[in-house]
Amino acid sequence: MRCARLACALLAVGLLASCDEPTVISNVDKLPHMTLQDLWTMQDGRGIPVEIHGKPYRIATHRDLADAIRPPAGSAQGVKFYATPAGSWTGGHAWRMVLHFNPSGPPNAYQDCKRETVAVTAERPETGFSVNVSFCKRDEWQAHGYLQVLKSTEGDYEAYSNHMATLLSAIFREDPGDQR
Repeated sequence: MRCARLACALLAVGLLASCDEPTVISNVDKLPHMTLQDLWTMQDGRGIPVEIHGKPYRIATHRDLADAIRPPAGSAQGVKFYATPAGSWTGGHAWRMVLHFNPSGPPNAYQDCKRETVAVTAERPETGFSVNVSFCKRDEWQAHGYLQVLKSTEGDYEAYSNHMATLLSAIFREDPGDQR
């Protein structure tokens, strides 16, 4: 299993090499039953709720960030995302995506899925950003990954969208050794 995660991370880094900005993907894991098609079932009437902590750009709004997310190519095309307040999951939809930008500590999906208030974030670096992405069902993580964009341009939502799609591909990539 550890080798499969490493292979997945290396593949993701290779995929990102074609982007203009240097990036690193790590801490990728998902429960065995999770697939890219599950993004469809995570949606409510508006899409997948996205709880956002921090931000990658000074000018970004939570709505901008959620609207710019697009799923990777394949079976999840057409899935939508929308911003929701921190902790709204306690009285709402069971599924959500949590974006924790520039976390002040190591990536922690377990903790991010249990949050009911806005998380503490570190100062935004002068260039680039990091984000821990967790897919949660109630207060339990189902899938997650960590992305570091080492260099980015303020407000470049096209690049942000591409990075997020690549990270989602890495998270939901099927294990090549899985013979189900």
